[in-house]
Amino acid sequence: MKPENQEKVTRFYQEPLMLIVIGIPILAVIWGFIMLSTALKTKDSLVSDSYYKDGVSYTENQAADEKARSHQINATAVFTADEMRLTLNGLLDEFPNTLQVHLIHPTLEDRDVTLLLQQMSDGSYAGVNDIELPGRRRIWVDSLEQGWRIRAYPFIESGKEIQLNAQ
Repeated sequence: MKPENQEKVTRFYQEPLMLIVIGIPILAVIWGFIMLSTALKTKDSLVSDSYYKDGVSYTENQAADEKARSHQINATAVFTADEMRLTLNGLLDEFPNTLQVHLIHPTLEDRDVTLLLQQMSDGSYAGVNDIELPGRRRIWVDSLEQGWRIRAYPFIESGKEIQLNAQ
């Protein structure tokens, strides 16, 4: 005699619930290996290898910012596709012949650019623009001759005036 209410027996791999119970941990392990291989193959560009040097130079930069504040130095910069122009104002005895401009990308160090601006006959400064526009950059303008620095963190667009101040 066979009982009438006999439950149908299926193999474990044919049960949907069992596939979920086994499948989720297997997918987690596979995803873990994918993330591990990605972490080992790519460089984390947001971490500075020179954190000590950056910390030491912080106090030097504060002195440059203070000197710019005391001389009330400010500037207006305009970028085009191939040129950067800057008009400098402040209580300086004599304006420097050259200015160094650091265009610092927010996240990628290999996209940082340093420009050298020469003083023109009309008193403004001009140099070659090496960055793609539009884009967000930290702008540091400093005079190595006089030891001051002004800066801004604008969204740079072609033809748009950008104000730089001592901070």
